Amino acid sequence: MAKKYYWLKLKDGWFDSKVIKKLRKIAGGDTYTIIYLKMLLLSLKNEGKLYYEGLEESFADELALELNEDPDNVRVTISFLQNCGLIEIVDSDEYMLTEVPTAIGSETESAQRMRKCRDNKNKKLLENKTSHCDGAVTKSDTEIDIEIEKDKEIEKDNKNICTELERSEPEPEPIITLPLNTGEEYPVFQCDIDEFAELYPAVDVLQAMRGMRGWLNTNPARRKTKRGIRRFMNSWLSKEQDRGGVKGYANSNQGTPMQQWADNVRGWNR
Repeated sequence: MAKKYYWLKLKDGWFDSKVIKKLRKIAGGDTYTIIYLKMLLLSLKNEGKLYYEGLEESFADELALELNEDPDNVRVTISFLQNCGLIEIVDSDEYMLTEVPTAIGSETESAQRMRKCRDNKNKKLLENKTSHCDGAVTKSDTEIDIEIEKDKEIEKDNKNICTELERSEPEPEPIITLPLNTGEEYPVFQCDIDEFAELYPAVDVLQAMRGMRGWLNTNPARRKTKRGIRRFMNSWLSKEQDRGGVKGYANSNQGTPMQQWADNVRGWNR
């Protein structure tokens, strides 16, 4: 299953709502407000649901343990939220925070990486579009007014460019995938290849990726986790860089390119 990131979307007047104002006016209200925010964040991955697993004598005690808060403060917070309809008891071991379903956002790890790639492309387009505006030339008031209007038009065009890119650019296919210890395939996109190429200029990154895939396929017991695969990639490419890059094998005195590749593969006892 692809890793997902969650976030909480609060309205700009959330702290000005009557319920939160009332909560904060109670003695210790700021602490209760923080506890409520922690509860909201904790429930995101379950779409607003909190579960009692029976590790402590009560739901409040178990929640206090998980939030690292005082149990009495957690009990007061839960009681207030129940009175205000902000938490509902679904059954004896399931609780629902009613604000969360309308305030949750999420995206997969791959989508986050591709969004960053698109943001970088948009930034370069904006830089190219506005570069002709640079300069320190003294202008009259009329010229300044004209330039302001031009800047507004450019800004409008840039927004249109970014919007058009978001709408028209399809989700790219990965250039190559690397098998993980879960049996899943970790996608490597062109933006990842470009990033590694900047970090390791002497290395043929795509060819090195093929070597990684071959090693992982022949050593399934040593495949990496999703969290550790990028560390594995960086470590492999760093060693290639230190050797002088993939092409550097041909100039080595330690054997043929195939022998060098085999020696490199044998050294990956991770």
